[in-house]
Amino acid sequence: MSLPELSKKRWEDQKLSLTVFFSNPTAVVGLVIVLVFIFDALIMQFAPGLVGISQPNVLQADFTDPTPSLPSVLHPLGTTYPGIDLLNGIMKAIRVDLAYSVLVVVIGAAVGAGVGVISASVGGLFDEFIQRVTDVVFSIPYLILALAVAFVLGRTLLNMTYALAVTWWPLYAKYARSQTLSTKEYTFVEAAKAGGAGRLRIMFKHILPNALPPIFIQASLDLGTIVIIFSTLAFIGFVPNANLPELGYLTTLGLNYVDTIPTAVIFPGLAIMLFSLGVNLLGDGLRDVLDPRRRS
Repeated sequence: MSLPELSKKRWEDQKLSLTVFFSNPTAVVGLVIVLVFIFDALIMQFAPGLVGISQPNVLQADFTDPTPSLPSVLHPLGTTYPGIDLLNGIMKAIRVDLAYSVLVVVIGAAVGAGVGVISASVGGLFDEFIQRVTDVVFSIPYLILALAVAFVLGRTLLNMTYALAVTWWPLYAKYARSQTLSTKEYTFVEAAKAGGAGRLRIMFKHILPNALPPIFIQASLDLGTIVIIFSTLAFIGFVPNANLPELGYLTTLGLNYVDTIPTAVIFPGLAIMLFSLGVNLLGDGLRDVLDPRRRS
C-alpha cells in the first residue's frame, strides 16, 4: 500500500470513528460535561483572575457572616459554612479533584500497561509470577490502603494518591496482558521478528499501541471513580487542612445545615455526580468507537 493510500485509509478510519462517536447523543453529553470540568480546571490553574478568583488554592471564609445561605444574586449557588461562596469553592475544588484523579490514573495505567505487556511477552514462569503478584494487589481494598498510608505517612492528598496508584495498576496490567497475548501472534509482529527487531522494540512499538485502546477506555471510566474516592476520603475527614478546596470537604461543611440550607450539600454533591456521569458516558462512547460491530 502506497503512502497516499495509507494516509487516505487512516483519514477514513478517523472519520468513521468521529461519526460513530457523535452519533451517540449520550457520549456527546459526556464529552461536553468533561470538557467543562477540564476548562474550569485550566482556568483555575493558569488564569483564575479571569473569573474574579484571586486565591485558587484555598477556600476563602467570611467569618462576619459564617452561616450558610440560599442562592442569591450575590452568591448564585449560595454559601456554606463558614461563609464560603459555593460557586467560588466548587470551581476551585474541581481543579484539585481532577488533578489528583488524573495523577492516579496516569500512574496506574502507565505501570499496569508496561507490566502487562512485558509479562505476556516474556511468558513462562515470569508471567505466572507477575499474575500472582497482580492477584495479591487486587485483594487489597484500595480505600483501606489509602487510609493506612495516610496514618503512617501523613494525611495529605499526595500520599493518598500514591496509595491509590499502587492498588490501581493491576487492572490495566490484566488488560494489557490480554491484548498482548493476542497481538503477539499477528503477522506484523512475526514480520518484525523476522526483520531482526529486538524484543523491547517489538513490545513497545508494535504490541503496546494495540493494547492502549481498552486502557484508554478504562482510564476514562476510572476518573469518575477516583474523584468519588477522593471526595469520600475528604468527607470522612482526611484532608490536610481546613482551607483545601475539595468537593467532598465542601459537602461536609454544609452537613449541619442540611435541613435549613440543603443547597450547601446538594451543589458540591451534584458536581461530583456530574463529573462521574460525564466520564462514564464518555467512556461508553469510546467503547462504541472501538466496537467492530459499530464500525461495519
